[in-house]
Amino acid sequence: MAGKRYPFLKLSGNPLERGRLYGRTFRAEIDVSIANYTGMFRDFSGVSWEDAGRRSMEFLPFIREYSPKIVEEMEGIAEGSKRDFRDILTLNSRSEIVLDTQVDGCTAFGATPAVTSDGKTYLCQNWDWIRRQEKSLAIIQIEQPPEPTVLMIAEAGIISGKGINSSGIGVGFNALTTGYGKPGVPVHVLLRGMLDAPGLADAVQAVAVSPRASSANFIVGSSEGEVIDIEASPDDFWVFYAEKGWISHTNHFTATFLPGLAKDKGKVLLPDSFQRLGRINTLLAAHEGKMDFEHCKTFLSDHISYPDSICRHEDPGDPEGKQLASVYSTIMDLTDGVIWFSSSNPCLGGFAPFGPIR
Repeated sequence: MAGKRYPFLKLSGNPLERGRLYGRTFRAEIDVSIANYTGMFRDFSGVSWEDAGRRSMEFLPFIREYSPKIVEEMEGIAEGSKRDFRDILTLNSRSEIVLDTQVDGCTAFGATPAVTSDGKTYLCQNWDWIRRQEKSLAIIQIEQPPEPTVLMIAEAGIISGKGINSSGIGVGFNALTTGYGKPGVPVHVLLRGMLDAPGLADAVQAVAVSPRASSANFIVGSSEGEVIDIEASPDDFWVFYAEKGWISHTNHFTATFLPGLAKDKGKVLLPDSFQRLGRINTLLAAHEGKMDFEHCKTFLSDHISYPDSICRHEDPGDPEGKQLASVYSTIMDLTDGVIWFSSSNPCLGGFAPFGPIR
């Protein structure tokens, strides 16, 4: 393991034990997460932390049915951090509360050996969000036999993040929103289900099997050289395959035939989603057969249409508190089982590797 920007923690034992150590170790970072989202819920959505907690309790029966161990992990995190369970549940339901009025503005792409010059499979993305939330970030490795070991970057208190597992699966996440729907499984819980998947079909099943509380996009790759993209709404989902050897996504639906997409709020909240998708597609198409790790960094650092570019920087014209930036960037080398994280905007460099994980 390398890198000094983010704290690293290895978890093992049963779910409750893992959660307790997580909560004890990152108690201060969890406090940061709760303070930041308390402000975001109030400023973005006019929702108090107490009201958000009451709403999050609607999801609990669905989470428990989806994965009892996730509920146990959250109970352990609450115990270890000396927080009420509802606080941790609310953090893990944060997208279902705040994404009605604000969207993580991420750009993601995957490239297979068909278009890479080094024969590797890469899964890459920027996380565009509120810069102050960077103080909550941590790298966590979860050893949970018989399920695959997971290596991920997480906002403290949340049981999932972008990451890879020991079965060679990597998962990225783009926010989509069609507004708050019916109670169901929150998207960050679905993300953990996908990180636990031993194969691509299992990752799709992790999205398909339960009622979904909101919308999301998941880009998924495997060390076998395959990449897919899953667009999901509360009503339906669709899977795209990287037929060209590469695939990309930003923050609006592209499966326009899915039901309910007249409510796609991402294209209104972040109209730059269209240009970012067009720009990353242009870069990927122009470098077919040439792509490698350095190209991935260059693509993620692109400043066309600055500041609302692939590498996003705060726009002083946006309201204070809603200025998004690429808080970190990740490059997953699925072939070697290594994940790289930048310490800030990818244009500033500072990428550090974690892994390999097998």
